[in-house]
Amino acid sequence: MLHSQMKYRYFILFFFCFFQVLFSEEFYLRQNLHRAQKGDYLVTLISKTLTLFHIYDKDDQTITIEEICLPKNRQPKNWKQWVERNAPGHTQWTIYEINLHTGRRLSSYSFTKNYWFEISENDDILSKILNLKLYKIPEHSRKFIGLRPQFGPDNRQLWQPSLIVEGKNIKGVLFDAWHTTWPKDHTNLSEKKIIIYTPQDNQQYPSYFPYWLEFNGVGPAGIGQAKIRIVDSGSHLISPKPPISSLKLREL
Repeated sequence: MLHSQMKYRYFILFFFCFFQVLFSEEFYLRQNLHRAQKGDYLVTLISKTLTLFHIYDKDDQTITIEEICLPKNRQPKNWKQWVERNAPGHTQWTIYEINLHTGRRLSSYSFTKNYWFEISENDDILSKILNLKLYKIPEHSRKFIGLRPQFGPDNRQLWQPSLIVEGKNIKGVLFDAWHTTWPKDHTNLSEKKIIIYTPQDNQQYPSYFPYWLEFNGVGPAGIGQAKIRIVDSGSHLISPKPPISSLKLREL
C-alpha cells in the first residue's frame, strides 16, 4: 500500500513538473504587458518608417500607449527631447488603450487629425501580435553565426539581435527565440511563419514587444522576408499630449 502511494506521489510530481516545463515553453506577448512601466518607450523600424511606442499610462486593467511615426531619414538624436518638442516632422500621432487581460484595443484617438477612430479586429495588427501563441525554439534549431563546419565540432555562437537603450548598444544580452503562425485573414501576412526574439532578462529590459520580429514567405513570390526590429528604447519619456481620459471628457 505504501509503495503504491509513493508511486502515485511520484506520478503527480512528474505530471506537475512536465506541464510546468511545457507551459513555460509557450506564452503570449500580452502577458508581458504587465511588466511595462509608465514612461517606457520603444522605437521600431520597418522598411523606411520609424515608430515610437510610448507607455503613456498603466493601471491594473488597461495600458495606454502613444504611437508616433516618422520617416527614417528624419530620425532625431534624442527621442525624449523630440517628443517633448511635439515630435517635429512626424507623420502620425495616436494614443490608444489596450485591455491588459485580453490584449484587445479599447479606444483610439488621433492627435494628427483630432478625432476618435476605430480599427476592426481583423485589421488591428498590434492586438493580433499580442495575442499570438508563441512557442520557444530550441537552441539547436535557432539561427547561428557563420556556416556550419563540414568536419569537427560545431562551436558557432547563437545569433542574437542588438539591444539598444538610450542610443547605446548593450553587449552580451541573451535572447530567447519563439515561433508562431499568423492567423488566416485577408492580409498579406495570412498564415505566414513568424520568428520573434525577446530578452531572457525580462526584468531589466522591456520584453513586452519583440526586439526582432521576422515574417517569412511574404512578397509577390511568397519567398521574401519582412523584418521589424527595435532600434532604440528607454524610459522616463514625458509626452506633451493630454491623457486619454481628458480627451473623453471633451466629448461629453
